[in-house]
Amino acid sequence: MQAIRLILVVVLMFGLAGCTGSAASRNHLAAQGLIQEDAPVKAAAEIVIAAPAQKIMGLLTNVGDWPKWQPEISKATIHGIPAVGTPFVWSTGGMDIHSTLQRIDPDRSICWTGRMLYFHAIHCWMLSVLPDGKVLVTTRESMDGWLIARIYGSPDLLESDRRWLNQLKQAAERN
Repeated sequence: MQAIRLILVVVLMFGLAGCTGSAASRNHLAAQGLIQEDAPVKAAAEIVIAAPAQKIMGLLTNVGDWPKWQPEISKATIHGIPAVGTPFVWSTGGMDIHSTLQRIDPDRSICWTGRMLYFHAIHCWMLSVLPDGKVLVTTRESMDGWLIARIYGSPDLLESDRRWLNQLKQAAERN
């Protein structure tokens, strides 16, 4: 009986570990501006913002000020200047998310990876200046981890990302 329990524990542990990609893989994808396409939860959304790309990117990279324009974020702390490899912690829904900047292409894109409990995410933002001077902001996000799709699905993530975009638009278009 003891041997069967041990085998079950080992199988369960290896099975759970196999449910997610490695941190190195997620970091590599985010550094290229990509999300995890085979993740069980993913979303993509976009919005046009009538503000300069520099202002929009400033809102995204000034992590410590996120709670000022994003009401769902209760606190955010970045540990250094916004640069590739810089960690930051932010709280939403009463939970802390530990993130690391993986890509910053000034006025064009920013991506980070994040983790909370057994859940892992890649979140990328792309900015494209349109001919009329407005900026198309696209966000793509993937999440993986043990049972994530049973707790939080792609429709939930899409709704959350749309709220982020709307709040970003409001903040960027303020004079």
